[in-house]
Amino acid sequence: MRARRLVSSTGLALCLAACTAAARGIVPPSDEARRLLALLQLRRDELGDLRTLAELTVRRGGRIQRFSGVLLVKPPASLRFEALSPLGQPVLLLTVSGGTLSAYNVAENLAFSYQVNEQTTSRWLGVPLDAEDLVGLLLGRVILSRGLRRVEIPPSDGEGPSLELTGERQRARLWLDVEAGEVHKVVIGGGRTTLVVTYTRTPGSPVPSEIHAAAGQDFEATVQYREPEIATGLDAERFELRVPNGANVQRFR
Repeated sequence: MRARRLVSSTGLALCLAACTAAARGIVPPSDEARRLLALLQLRRDELGDLRTLAELTVRRGGRIQRFSGVLLVKPPASLRFEALSPLGQPVLLLTVSGGTLSAYNVAENLAFSYQVNEQTTSRWLGVPLDAEDLVGLLLGRVILSRGLRRVEIPPSDGEGPSLELTGERQRARLWLDVEAGEVHKVVIGGGRTTLVVTYTRTPGSPVPSEIHAAAGQDFEATVQYREPEIATGLDAERFELRVPNGANVQRFR
């Protein structure tokens, strides 16, 4: 009788959980989808930080800019890029810390900052992303899980197995190695355009050797990593941008 009451109580709890999820529009994932999601989470959480030389090429419309420098990345949401001249002097400093992007152009003595969130990135890129998403994309360990409503495994296509994630603002599809948890392509939608990110990986390296991103017809970026170092013990102060006195500072929302 006691065992019967326990079974009945468990069944009632599961029923209530399912009804609550259905009411919120949340679809319970399959066991395999849940395993893949946990694997992605594990891969993201195991990487402490990244320090690497980086070659960055950005195209917006018909304008192309190229930068070489040092990139520092620390999960969950901090990064710093120092673009250097051929003589090794800083020409551009950029940081993301505390949800704010700050940049300083040395030659023009000009600094600006704005919040990095799904609203601001939707305006200038057309895709809703926040600082955690940007860091995850740079590490090749992205997982969009805020407000997650649906996790599904779509039929495998020519690019291999994948996982679809649907949240309150974003939709993402991640193509990955289902055993190693390494992502080789991400497609993120939910705004006025779609962001497509592909990764080139070197066997044995914990981070990609090259990242290519494109959003619509007007934005394209390529990042190449050289001599990456993992878990170097970067502290929070490395991601603070100190602007010289007298700089022209502009703040945007």
